[in-house]
Amino acid sequence: MTYEEHEKFLEMSKYNVNSFGFTSTLKGVPMSEENLENAKNHCTKLYGYSRSRMYVMYRGPRTSISNCTLKKDAHSFDLYKRNY
Repeated sequence: MTYEEHEKFLEMSKYNVNSFGFTSTLKGVPMSEENLENAKNHCTKLYGYSRSRMYVMYRGPRTSISNCTLKKDAHSFDLYKRNY
């Protein structure tokens, strides 16, 4: 494991600790494409989840009429494992 990979792993581990007591695997990860990729890689390496068994819930203001936050409006996200 390189130094860069180790730093990314430690960064994602903070969000893993935040998820204790919740159903999410990672909670409150700041929104960016790089963080999304790192979060999926983290869960793949740590838990052995395949990417198809993970889904993302975006967190932030609900600016449209729907009940969920859109990706473009999100400030953070949570990563969950599908139960099937």
